[in-house]
Amino acid sequence: MIFLRLLSFLISIVIPMALPLVLSDVSTRGMPGWPVLGGLFGMSLVSGSFLYIALLGSRMRRSIILRILGGLLLLLPMAASIAVLLTRTQEEMLLAGGALLAASVLMFISFVFPGFPESQRPMRKRDRQEPAVP
Repeated sequence: MIFLRLLSFLISIVIPMALPLVLSDVSTRGMPGWPVLGGLFGMSLVSGSFLYIALLGSRMRRSIILRILGGLLLLLPMAASIAVLLTRTQEEMLLAGGALLAASVLMFISFVFPGFPESQRPMRKRDRQEPAVP
């Protein structure tokens, strides 16, 4: 599990760096401010969902609330990557969308989907009583 958490942390760092490289185009002169601001906000949400998994992945097995929140946060990159795969035709966009979808599904299956908390064996009674210390 530590490997998947480290992978999630790496993905949360790579998304803000790789997405502008994939979206950059030499012919683009400039864009209006609001779409750029919306794109930056969406990119930070996608990156934050992987950061959430990286930081709270160990606690998600024991807490149903953290697992539900993690599942909701991972739905955003899944929906965004499916939208990219359905609407775009550029090879770079398709590769980036497919990689993001694969990583999101992997994190969902690893951290959110196991719906049962780890069962702990009840502690055994001590075989003998400790003598009382006066």
